[in-house]
Amino acid sequence: MTGVRLLLTTLVVALLSLGAGTALADPGLVIGGDGGPVVPGATVPAQMGCEEPETTPASGPGVTGTPWERDPEGHQPWSVSSTLTVAPDAAGGPVTVTATCGGRPLTATLTVADTGSGASTWRFVGGAAVLLVIVAAMVLLQRRRRRADAG
Repeated sequence: MTGVRLLLTTLVVALLSLGAGTALADPGLVIGGDGGPVVPGATVPAQMGCEEPETTPASGPGVTGTPWERDPEGHQPWSVSSTLTVAPDAAGGPVTVTATCGGRPLTATLTVADTGSGASTWRFVGGAAVLLVIVAAMVLLQRRRRRADAG
Protein backbone atom coordinates (compact mmCIF):
# COMPACT_ATOMS: atom_id res chain seq x y z
CA MET A 1 0.00 0.00 0.00
CA THR A 2 2.88 2.37 0.78
CA GLY A 3 4.41 1.64 -2.63
CA VAL A 4 1.16 2.64 -4.38
CA ARG A 5 0.99 5.92 -2.44
CA LEU A 6 4.61 6.66 -3.29
CA LEU A 7 3.97 5.93 -6.97
CA LEU A 8 0.84 8.14 -7.03
CA THR A 9 2.65 10.97 -5.24
CA THR A 10 5.53 10.75 -7.70
CA LEU A 11 3.12 10.86 -10.67
CA VAL A 12 1.27 13.89 -9.28
CA VAL A 13 4.52 15.77 -8.65
CA ALA A 14 5.77 14.90 -12.16
CA LEU A 15 2.53 16.09 -13.78
CA LEU A 16 2.51 19.32 -11.80
CA SER A 17 6.12 20.04 -12.67
CA LEU A 18 5.36 19.63 -16.39
CA GLY A 19 2.85 22.47 -16.19
CA ALA A 20 5.09 24.64 -14.06
CA GLY A 21 7.37 27.22 -15.56
CA THR A 22 7.87 30.90 -15.85
CA ALA A 23 5.26 32.54 -18.01
CA LEU A 24 4.88 36.23 -18.57
CA ALA A 25 1.62 37.66 -17.35
CA ASP A 26 -0.51 38.68 -20.30
CA PRO A 27 -1.48 42.29 -19.70
CA GLY A 28 -5.11 42.92 -20.45
CA LEU A 29 -7.36 45.81 -21.34
CA VAL A 30 -10.50 45.94 -19.20
CA ILE A 31 -13.33 48.36 -19.85
CA GLY A 32 -15.32 49.01 -16.68
CA GLY A 33 -18.87 50.00 -16.02
CA ASP A 34 -21.75 47.65 -15.34
CA GLY A 35 -21.12 45.56 -18.45
CA GLY A 36 -24.13 46.91 -20.28
CA PRO A 37 -24.16 49.07 -23.39
CA VAL A 38 -22.69 52.57 -23.03
CA VAL A 39 -24.87 55.48 -24.13
CA PRO A 40 -23.32 57.83 -26.71
CA GLY A 41 -21.80 60.84 -24.95
CA ALA A 42 -21.08 58.88 -21.75
CA THR A 43 -17.75 58.01 -20.14
CA VAL A 44 -16.59 54.69 -18.75
CA PRO A 45 -13.45 53.72 -16.79
CA ALA A 46 -10.74 51.53 -18.31
CA GLN A 47 -7.81 49.69 -16.78
CA MET A 48 -4.81 47.98 -18.32
CA GLY A 49 -2.13 45.76 -16.89
CA CYS A 50 1.12 47.30 -18.16
CA GLU A 51 4.48 47.79 -16.48
CA GLU A 52 6.03 49.29 -19.60
CA PRO A 53 6.50 53.07 -19.60
CA GLU A 54 5.33 53.46 -23.22
CA THR A 55 1.55 53.35 -23.64
CA THR A 56 -0.93 54.82 -26.07
CA PRO A 57 -4.48 55.86 -25.11
CA ALA A 58 -7.30 53.50 -25.92
CA SER A 59 -9.34 54.33 -29.00
CA GLY A 60 -11.80 52.88 -31.46
CA PRO A 61 -14.50 54.05 -33.88
CA GLY A 62 -16.36 56.74 -31.91
CA VAL A 63 -14.36 56.07 -28.71
CA THR A 64 -11.42 58.07 -27.33
CA GLY A 65 -9.43 57.57 -24.16
CA THR A 66 -7.46 59.85 -21.88
CA PRO A 67 -3.74 59.16 -21.38
CA TRP A 68 -3.03 56.23 -19.06
CA GLU A 69 -2.22 57.15 -15.45
CA ARG A 70 -0.48 55.17 -12.74
CA ASP A 71 -1.42 55.31 -9.07
CA PRO A 72 0.42 58.37 -7.66
CA GLU A 73 1.21 56.46 -4.45
CA GLY A 74 2.83 53.61 -6.35
CA HIS A 75 0.24 50.97 -5.52
CA GLN A 76 -0.16 48.24 -8.15
CA PRO A 77 2.70 49.45 -10.37
CA TRP A 78 1.55 47.12 -13.15
CA SER A 79 -1.84 48.85 -13.41
CA VAL A 80 -2.72 51.98 -15.39
CA SER A 81 -6.14 53.60 -15.62
CA SER A 82 -7.94 55.86 -18.06
CA THR A 83 -11.38 57.19 -18.95
CA LEU A 84 -13.02 56.37 -22.26
CA THR A 85 -15.54 58.74 -23.86
CA VAL A 86 -18.10 57.55 -26.38
CA ALA A 87 -18.79 60.21 -29.01
CA PRO A 88 -22.35 61.63 -29.01
CA ASP A 89 -22.80 60.53 -32.63
CA ALA A 90 -21.29 57.03 -32.19
CA ALA A 91 -23.14 54.24 -33.98
CA GLY A 92 -24.78 51.58 -31.82
CA GLY A 93 -23.25 48.12 -31.57
CA PRO A 94 -19.95 46.51 -30.60
CA VAL A 95 -16.76 48.59 -30.98
CA THR A 96 -13.24 47.18 -30.80
CA VAL A 97 -11.12 49.42 -28.58
CA THR A 98 -7.32 49.17 -28.88
CA ALA A 99 -4.49 50.46 -26.66
CA THR A 100 -0.80 49.63 -26.61
CA CYS A 101 1.57 48.64 -23.83
CA GLY A 102 5.21 48.86 -24.80
CA GLY A 103 4.21 48.72 -28.47
CA ARG A 104 2.05 45.62 -27.97
CA PRO A 105 -1.61 46.10 -28.97
CA LEU A 106 -4.31 45.11 -26.50
CA THR A 107 -8.00 45.02 -27.43
CA ALA A 108 -11.37 44.87 -25.72
CA THR A 109 -14.94 45.23 -26.92
CA LEU A 110 -17.27 48.00 -25.83
CA THR A 111 -20.94 47.95 -26.78
CA VAL A 112 -22.44 51.31 -27.70
CA ALA A 113 -26.15 51.56 -26.92
CA ASP A 114 -28.57 52.05 -29.80
CA THR A 115 -30.20 55.44 -29.23
CA GLY A 116 -33.50 54.44 -30.79
CA SER A 117 -33.11 56.00 -34.19
CA GLY A 118 -33.67 54.23 -37.48
CA ALA A 119 -35.10 50.71 -37.40
CA SER A 120 -36.27 50.79 -33.78
CA THR A 121 -38.38 53.90 -34.50
CA TRP A 122 -40.17 52.09 -37.31
CA ARG A 123 -40.68 49.10 -35.02
CA PHE A 124 -42.41 51.39 -32.52
CA VAL A 125 -44.60 52.96 -35.24
CA GLY A 126 -45.51 49.49 -36.55
CA GLY A 127 -46.45 48.30 -33.07
CA ALA A 128 -48.63 51.37 -32.52
CA ALA A 129 -50.38 50.77 -35.87
CA VAL A 130 -51.13 47.14 -34.98
CA LEU A 131 -52.51 48.21 -31.61
CA LEU A 132 -54.72 50.82 -33.31
CA VAL A 133 -56.13 48.20 -35.71
CA ILE A 134 -56.90 45.84 -32.82
CA VAL A 135 -58.72 48.56 -30.85
CA ALA A 136 -60.69 49.60 -33.95
CA ALA A 137 -61.73 45.99 -34.60
CA MET A 138 -62.88 45.60 -30.99
CA VAL A 139 -64.97 48.79 -31.19
CA LEU A 140 -66.58 47.69 -34.47
CA LEU A 141 -67.36 44.24 -33.09
CA GLN A 142 -68.90 45.77 -29.97
CA ARG A 143 -71.10 48.07 -32.11
CA ARG A 144 -72.18 45.16 -34.28
CA ARG A 145 -73.10 43.17 -31.18
CA ARG A 146 -75.17 46.04 -29.74
CA ARG A 147 -77.07 46.42 -33.03
CA ALA A 148 -77.75 42.69 -33.12
CA ASP A 149 -79.02 42.77 -29.53
CA ALA A 150 -81.18 45.86 -30.20
CA GLY A 151 -82.60 44.58 -33.49
